[in-house]
Amino acid sequence: MPDPRSFDLVVIGSGPGGYVAAIRAAQLGLRTAIVEKDELGGTCLNWGCIPTKAWIVSAHLLEQIRRAKDFGIEVGEPRVRWDWMLERKNKVVKQLTGGVRLLLQGRGIEIVRGTARFVSAGRVAVVPPAGNGVELATKHVLIATGAESWLPPGFALEGTRVITSREALDLPRQPRRMAVLGGGVVGSEFACFFAALGTKVTLIEMLPRLVLPEDDEVSQLLEREMKKRGIDVHLNTQVEDRRDGPASAGAAARAAAEPPAAGGGPPTIVLTLTGGQTIEVDTVLVATGRKPYTEGLGAAQAGVALGERGQVVVNDRLQSSLPNVYAIGDVTDMRQLAHFASAQGKAAAEIIAGYPAQTNWRAVPAATFTSPEIASVGLTERDAKAQGRNLKIGRFPLRAHGRNIADNETVGFVKLIGDAETDQLLGAHIIGAKASEIIHECALALAADLNVGDLARAIHAHPTVIETLGEAAEDADHRAIHLMRQEGKAARR
Repeated sequence: MPDPRSFDLVVIGSGPGGYVAAIRAAQLGLRTAIVEKDELGGTCLNWGCIPTKAWIVSAHLLEQIRRAKDFGIEVGEPRVRWDWMLERKNKVVKQLTGGVRLLLQGRGIEIVRGTARFVSAGRVAVVPPAGNGVELATKHVLIATGAESWLPPGFALEGTRVITSREALDLPRQPRRMAVLGGGVVGSEFACFFAALGTKVTLIEMLPRLVLPEDDEVSQLLEREMKKRGIDVHLNTQVEDRRDGPASAGAAARAAAEPPAAGGGPPTIVLTLTGGQTIEVDTVLVATGRKPYTEGLGAAQAGVALGERGQVVVNDRLQSSLPNVYAIGDVTDMRQLAHFASAQGKAAAEIIAGYPAQTNWRAVPAATFTSPEIASVGLTERDAKAQGRNLKIGRFPLRAHGRNIADNETVGFVKLIGDAETDQLLGAHIIGAKASEIIHECALALAADLNVGDLARAIHAHPTVIETLGEAAEDADHRAIHLMRQEGKAARR
């Protein structure tokens, strides 16, 4: 290999953790390189957060058009154009990944394309897809390689028949019948999206609840709403057997409004579930979880300690077992959230540059873009009870709120959890329209150690959906103005 080039910091991976860390490091005066084997922006920008939300916006718009009559507007029956949706999604992705490139180049960060591998704690070899490799000498290394989909036994990627969320985003046509394996964030989001477009969706989850980390009441309402939208939900269920069924007789072609091909389409997939029930689908989307990605990195050989799942083990300063090697984001297996990776990336860069950094991760909000949306921060009710706390809980249903009634978005509620003795806000859980936007006031309140009473006393603009936070906070002390708590009925505002 050529003589090594020297840097203060080499970042491996350009996802929302890696590219943000590289930019912050460059802002602080560190000579920085970033290594990427695939596309700039990582999974989030290319096959995760951004493209899926571009599609979910389309699904929401389709649902609104179908409800146009409720708003006094007459329209014809809308038609899904899958090719147009693909084109729009790709345009959004291209714009944002191009923006990442400009940001990196504008800060003088060297972009090195290829697969990285540790030579030693201070040297990283990069092998490009074509051409000669290069070796980078560096004072510090930041591992930001993210995570990859985990496929259960008996399932392997198979064209358009067995896919993960990554392949789902480039399907040539909309599936007619789909089984989604896994009722976590990814599986639930894709189930809602495809069902909104008219795909017959069966959701299979081996655990007793959907989106397990969320509050129990939130999970229960999501399950009910999925079923109302025609999704066939199977909890406490596993796939006991999988076999090929008959040829799909042009199902894929029919979905594309084309004449069936001679001999029909590819064979269907027949799944046997717990209890003996069988279902026949055209596509299986596997969303059974993601595992930290360290394959081929050579981290362990260089002396970096890895956990049981292959994650890089770090301390509270994001430092691995090697003092000059740090790790952030999904590869640490702490919380698989893009914005958490970005926050860690900024902190790691500041620590490496010798500055104090924020490393208190108590108030990290999460958002799930199902129908309806879910957002949360802090402790769930069950977790708070497990700590032995005496709780005060405030709830406010969206069906009781004027703005939600005007918007025709009345499904869901706000739930605040506080300590009954100190009034400290412990957690917030929202399911309903715009939940992902409303949650941030609660995240700020948690980070600032505010009380439930502080949320109740805050003046919220009227009429806005965020007013429901104040109503829920008042309900925690039995003084909600627009909720008749004693009778269990809501007074419409």
